[in-house]
Amino acid sequence: MRSEVRDGWTVVAVSGELDADSVPTLSDLLEESTADQVVVDLSGVPFMDTTGLSLMLDWHRRLDGTGGEFRMAALQPAVHKLFRLTELTEVMHIHDTVESATA
Repeated sequence: MRSEVRDGWTVVAVSGELDADSVPTLSDLLEESTADQVVVDLSGVPFMDTTGLSLMLDWHRRLDGTGGEFRMAALQPAVHKLFRLTELTEVMHIHDTVESATA
């Protein structure tokens, strides 16, 4: 996982499975960020379980509640299906690419 600033957005690129083992690392990385505009690049995530889903929803609520913005980009088909099945595609900001998320 790595983080960089692009066009005023903190972009966090995640790779590998996002599950109970890896969520704490991503959570720590997000906590270290003081940005109020965050994009999580999930192009390298083939699988996400409910702990990853919960983390994404928590950060969406956290930033939305303080006037910030939380977006996700480049979801793999299995990960996108998880958001569709839980009907979170209607609530969260999901973009096809990091570039469109930071525009």
